[in-house]
Amino acid sequence: MPDRPDNRSPLALSTAPPAQRHNHDGGTVPFMVTECQQWPWHPAPVPSALPVRQAWGWLFVPDGRCVVLLDTAYWLPLLPGGKIEQADVGDPTRALIRETREEAQAALADPCYLGYVYDAEGTVFGGGGPYARVRYAARVTHIAAAAPDPAGRSLLRLLAPPRQAIELFGWGEQAHLQAEAAERIACDRWGLRLTPGAKVEEIPGQGMAW
Repeated sequence: MPDRPDNRSPLALSTAPPAQRHNHDGGTVPFMVTECQQWPWHPAPVPSALPVRQAWGWLFVPDGRCVVLLDTAYWLPLLPGGKIEQADVGDPTRALIRETREEAQAALADPCYLGYVYDAEGTVFGGGGPYARVRYAARVTHIAAAAPDPAGRSLLRLLAPPRQAIELFGWGEQAHLQAEAAERIACDRWGLRLTPGAKVEEIPGQGMAW
């Protein structure tokens, strides 16, 4: 693990129960594995009558790992992306690019639509569902220095092999299907394959470039 830019000890993921997790300052990242979300996966275009409220991405760096974010308020692992805002003029791809820049300070290329998950209730959006949550694969071309997002949050930025990332998310079978679709795009379109021995690591605070 790389040293933290604030000179604290290197970070590693812990799956221990909350009471047994090491303190963050002690050098281990606690995280909350979410309960399996029963959102059916659809590798198809979103039906015209179904509103799209969210765009997240499986975002690949050249060694085949993906960017994963940890919301340190809840130690909740997330894919980069977010809600579709007015500035996105209804375009999920624009939302993904904007949110990734704001949350992960990362630039993307070649976003490829994978499909959507069907959220029947839309609780996180204040209810009123059903909604679609769309998923993309994309290449990361540059990661700038860490910075707070527009809401003032500082998200912990990680790189993780896709198959390890899905164990963090707790999304059940649909996470495996998403990851498989994303990996096919990464391999077939961009020639990216996971480097042997790749592991979960924190992105350096100063960023990365290729």
